[in-house]
Amino acid sequence: MSQIKVQLYSTLREKVGKGKISIDARNIKDALKKLENKFGDKFREELYEKGRIKNYYILLLNGRVIDVKALSQIKLSPGDVLHIIPPVAGG
Repeated sequence: MSQIKVQLYSTLREKVGKGKISIDARNIKDALKKLENKFGDKFREELYEKGRIKNYYILLLNGRVIDVKALSQIKLSPGDVLHIIPPVAGG
């Protein structure tokens, strides 16, 4: 297990009431599960649809885009930063 930082943005941050959190996790899938356990339905309903991450969300690990098909295969190291970015609209 590694302690990582998670950065939440925009609507996701507003729904759960936090923009930054530190958690211990082995891989990305484990990190997302821990966030689900911590924030419950608010987090789950915003990020997932039919058990899958909504296709318009972007996940970055240390600035690199994550392939959502490989969440359990991406191992984490201490100090990693996971960014969960919802779509942004504006004009």
